[in-house]
Amino acid sequence: MRSSGGAGSGAVAVPRFKRLTDAEARALTRAQLLDRVEAEQAYWARKRGLSAEDATAEREFSRIMHTYLSLQAALDAARDTLEGRRSDYWETRPGDSPAAAHGGLVLDDEAQKALVYGLRAAERDAGQ
Repeated sequence: MRSSGGAGSGAVAVPRFKRLTDAEARALTRAQLLDRVEAEQAYWARKRGLSAEDATAEREFSRIMHTYLSLQAALDAARDTLEGRRSDYWETRPGDSPAAAHGGLVLDDEAQKALVYGLRAAERDAGQ
């Protein structure tokens, strides 16, 4: 923790920002993960001038967010709730899915499209 002011100033200790990791994302419920994602989004929004290391970390954060939080699944959960059906999307952990339990990467449609796009871009860049 770091202090937000000098000694004797009555400063309140501010927790140091901790970047979200893939392992942590899989261990949190999606509701908890959403809180962490919002905090990290705020961090990146405030950040001025990204170093190469920062750019890599921001890409990793984006990958984690898009892999484990599906906009379509969130909308489906909201619709189910509105229509009187129970949805446990926000209470589940991304790491609890059968594919993840067997070491497989679970990608929603958006993440699959992003992966294909990224692979094609990498192939294109490698060919230049």
